[in-house]
Amino acid sequence: MNFHFIMLGEPLSGFTHRHKLAGTVTTDGTGGKRRVVVLDRGTLKYIASTVSGPDGTWLIQGIPERPEDSLIVLAFDDIAKVFNAEAADFISQVATV
Repeated sequence: MNFHFIMLGEPLSGFTHRHKLAGTVTTDGTGGKRRVVVLDRGTLKYIASTVSGPDGTWLIQGIPERPEDSLIVLAFDDIAKVFNAEAADFISQVATV
């Protein structure tokens, strides 16, 4: 599995109340439904999770503000149970308007 992140808006600057992450999970180049979990990198505290769509795209909105590069995003192959989990490290959320 591979992650492809989509930059939605500008990088964080200053305090805001609403943040989001988005991306695409692919397996052998093809998107698919996968469980996506976001953790705080320093504490491994659960932040949010979702299931990607059939095309692999996913979006998590309204997550708590975190410092830049402080998230880990994991994707799990809960459906086919063929692939190991994949991690993306040092991830930053973006502010919504």
